[in-house]
Amino acid sequence: MLARTTPLAPFALCLALACGTTAEPAADSGSTSDDSATTASSTSSASASASASASDDAGSTGTMTTASTAADGSSGTDDGSSGDSGPVGGGECDPFAQDCPEGTKCMPWADDGGGAWNANKCVPVVDGGGQPGDPCNVEGSGVSGVDDCDLGSMCYNVDATTNMGTCYELCSGSPAAPTCPQTNGVCAIYNDGVLPLCLTACDPITQDCPGSQQLCVASPANDGFVCILDSLPGSAGGYGAPCEFANACDPGYFCTPMSFVPGCTNGGGCCTGFCDLDAADPDAQCEGQDGGQICQPWWNGEPAAPGFEHVGYCGLPA
Repeated sequence: MLARTTPLAPFALCLALACGTTAEPAADSGSTSDDSATTASSTSSASASASASASDDAGSTGTMTTASTAADGSSGTDDGSSGDSGPVGGGECDPFAQDCPEGTKCMPWADDGGGAWNANKCVPVVDGGGQPGDPCNVEGSGVSGVDDCDLGSMCYNVDATTNMGTCYELCSGSPAAPTCPQTNGVCAIYNDGVLPLCLTACDPITQDCPGSQQLCVASPANDGFVCILDSLPGSAGGYGAPCEFANACDPGYFCTPMSFVPGCTNGGGCCTGFCDLDAADPDAQCEGQDGGQICQPWWNGEPAAPGFEHVGYCGLPA
């Protein structure tokens, strides 16, 4: 599952690999893949009062942090993952700089034996390694860090029954100026800089991601929207459903602090919908309208990302 990113408050949340047998872009989905989690910090466009409200409701499920507008999931925090010295995330190398010895590459992995990418390490690059979009294989599990993708790519969306996934481009440049030169994708930086992935841009209103199991949610820096895999396709992730991860809600919904969803009692948050500000009656799109929800600008007075001026969310007024 992916980390929750909302216009309401800058959460540090989790991306989890859910189960699925298809090798589509983004986090794994279904019940057969590795149960891996990823944390992300996102920049919010909400007012200070909305942020404070969301912070009160966050409970113990996530840490409220602030990220830079350059999509650095950890910039502005005290986790030591930002700046120009040392690795971006935890571990022995920098996935942006790919500063490992010749013949090896810097890869995200779980250094504690768990299911979350929490560090980086140097691993051998195989001859003729896969390019972004190619099928791939991992050794051990989806968070082992060992795969057959080429330098600058990692095997992602891994099916645990086959250990097969798809090669994804890792972001280049730096956390302050990330790039995706091979795929021209959007750099989404997760897990305090450990996992910088190049993903596909999308529109959360039309949910125009390719494939039937993908979701369009906010990027970690909240500077646009990216396609991720639905962690629980076909599940009850509609309006008001309890959630903890960004990709635990159904297409058209996202996980938000409980103070914005009438009747939500889950400390991790509940699913609420995106809405189109250009609709004839924007508030009518909100399933919680009877409880006081209204369609509010995603950017909340901040400059909107080009092309996304119409994006809103259904929430209770702050």
